[in-house]
Amino acid sequence: MSGLGFGCGAMLGRVGRAQALRALEVAYDNGITHFDVARSYGFGEAEMLLGQFLRGKQDRVTLTTKFGIMPPRATSSLGFAKTAARTVLSRLPGGRQIARAAARKMLSHRDYSPAYARACLETSLRQLGVERLDNYLVHDPGEQDLSEELMQCLDDARRDGKIGRWGIAVDRHPVLSCPPALRAQALLYEANLNVLDALCKVPQAEGRPVFLARPFGGGGDAIDGAMRRPPIRQAVQSLGLGHLDDHALAMHFALSQAGPTGMVVTSMFTEAHLRQNVALVRQFHALGDRGLALAPTILRAVCPANCPRDCARKPLATALGVAAAVPVSLLLD
Repeated sequence: MSGLGFGCGAMLGRVGRAQALRALEVAYDNGITHFDVARSYGFGEAEMLLGQFLRGKQDRVTLTTKFGIMPPRATSSLGFAKTAARTVLSRLPGGRQIARAAARKMLSHRDYSPAYARACLETSLRQLGVERLDNYLVHDPGEQDLSEELMQCLDDARRDGKIGRWGIAVDRHPVLSCPPALRAQALLYEANLNVLDALCKVPQAEGRPVFLARPFGGGGDAIDGAMRRPPIRQAVQSLGLGHLDDHALAMHFALSQAGPTGMVVTSMFTEAHLRQNVALVRQFHALGDRGLALAPTILRAVCPANCPRDCARKPLATALGVAAAVPVSLLLD
């Protein structure tokens, strides 16, 4: 399924083993062949579960994993707590947000040293059952964490054939504009109608794959609020897409921003949700040029005249005033 990747963030956390395996199977059967995971997902166990599912399929999929956020040490009490919390939170309003906040607190320890990067890489390769990772990303670093030593370590791993490319996955959009980010060969960040102000300031690199997360943002109500903004509504109507509902428009915006070389990565652990997303991707491709024009049209409508979006047709190095290590420009258009 071109343009859509399976996000494994909830596996063995909010989502239990049986449900996760079923979702992976349905995703694969529906043509989804990119899987996004991290050393910290599932409290350090998600990679192993994904690797078990992918046995015999490794040569037919692409993989992204991440390092830097340290999973807690596995204990019997942690396993019991996860199971109990999963049951309780599934019955509470706002359970997903509560779970995310609790997980963030448990996963607060970071390590961006070259030694930890190498150790995590070997662990990820072993648990996923592969000899090479397509994408190996630094997980939510600050600019100060992207040291020359770390980037050299990642360059070496690529030279040795253990990774196809390295990059950064961020929760904070400004990190994407820092000089070390110019050397990253792939980017992952949140992109949806609720973070347009941040996206206006995001420079992107031409030719580097961009993985866009959380296309639906905070959920239906938040998306509906964004859609009521006059500039967004007018931009959508100018393309003749006013008939799309909020859910479709959110996914189409993310797919448009990802472009032909990028991908939208999202969690989809119910069969209905997964099939809905697959249908939305097919609908987007059927729109042709109108679909591809959606994100650029919306961003031109909402971005201030003096923000970095004005640099949309300039090299990123010019926009930042630094020398680029790779050919760069903005990919939002």
